[in-house]
Amino acid sequence: MKKSLLLLLSLAPAALGADVTGRFDAGARYREPDTHAPAQVSRMFMRAMSKSGSVELPATGKGGMIIWTIAPETVKTRLRTPTGATLAPNDKGSIERGIRRIKDGTDQVLHVMRTSPDTYAVDVDGAATIVAAEPDSVLTLSTWAAPLSRQPGEPVTLHAELRDGETPVAGAKVTARLASPNGHAFETIALEDRGNGVYETTLADLPAGMAGAWQVRFDAEGATAAGVRFARTGAGELVAERGAARLGKIRTEVVGDALRVSVPTEVALAGAYRFDVIVADRAGNSLAWAEGARALTVGATSLEIDVPLASLNGVAVEDLFLDARLLGLDVMGVAGRVTSAKQQQQ
Repeated sequence: MKKSLLLLLSLAPAALGADVTGRFDAGARYREPDTHAPAQVSRMFMRAMSKSGSVELPATGKGGMIIWTIAPETVKTRLRTPTGATLAPNDKGSIERGIRRIKDGTDQVLHVMRTSPDTYAVDVDGAATIVAAEPDSVLTLSTWAAPLSRQPGEPVTLHAELRDGETPVAGAKVTARLASPNGHAFETIALEDRGNGVYETTLADLPAGMAGAWQVRFDAEGATAAGVRFARTGAGELVAERGAARLGKIRTEVVGDALRVSVPTEVALAGAYRFDVIVADRAGNSLAWAEGARALTVGATSLEIDVPLASLNGVAVEDLFLDARLLGLDVMGVAGRVTSAKQQQQ
C-alpha cells in the first residue's frame, strides 16, 4: 500500500469521526511526495497571431510535421515550403507533393509527410493560433515548475531541458510566462543556461498572491550542434496553497499500547481538515499510517493522533521516521507538512 501526496489530495472530504489507522504491506517503501509534477515533454511549438501575417516553422527534418490553424472563425492560410512550393487555401494537397490535408474540405490542418531540416512558413489572413508538431522528432523540450504544492513565501523554480536525442542542446533562448488561476498572464521571464541542456530560474515569489493552480508556458528556440533550427513550446503547473496553517516540530510519546504523535499548529483559516501521519523506519520501509478529520478554529492548537505500537513491527520509537500532513477538506489543498528525522520525546 503506497500513499503519495497526489493520492491524499484526490480523496473526497471525509466526515468528522473516529481516526483510522493501518499497516503498509510488507516491503512497501516510503516515498517522499513529488516536488514537482512529471515533466511535460514537448515536440511542438505554438505561436499566437493577433492579426494577419506569417509564422516561421523551423523543422528538424526528423519525420513529418502536423500544422493546426486555430481561429475563432475560418481564415485563409497558405503554407510555403523551403523549396518555394506553396499550398493555397483551396488546394487539397497531395501525397505526391509531400503535403496533405488531414480532413478533406478544410484548410485548418495540414500534414507535411516528411520535412527537410529547414524553415517552412504559414501565411494567415486574420487572427489565429498556429500549432506545429513534429511527433517523430528527437528534439524535445521537457518542462516543470516546483514546488508542486507551494506554501506562501516559498521560492518557485522554473525548469526546462532541451535534448536532441541523447545530446543536450546549449545556447538556446528559453523563456517562461506565468499565468495566475484567474487566467492573467504576467511578463516573460528568461531562463538561464545551467549547462548540460538545463535551463532554469528561481523566483523569490509569485507575481501575485493568489491561491490556486498556476500555469506556466515555456518557449524555446535555437539551433542544434549540427546547426538545425528548432522551436518548442512546453508547459508546467504548480498549486499555490492558501497558507491555511503552519506546523511545528513533531513530538511523540508512548501512551498505553499506542504511539501518540502530536504537532503544534498555528491555524490561519478555520475549517475542516484531515491530519495524516505516515510512519517508516530508518531504512525507508513504510510501517503504518493514521488519519483523522479535524474541525479547526483560528489560533494555536495541537494536532494529535495515535498509532498502534503493534503496527510498528517492533521498531524502537527513536528509530522511527514520521511524515505528518494537514490537508484542507473545505478547500482541497495542503495546509502544511512536516517530517521528523529524529523524534523529540516528551
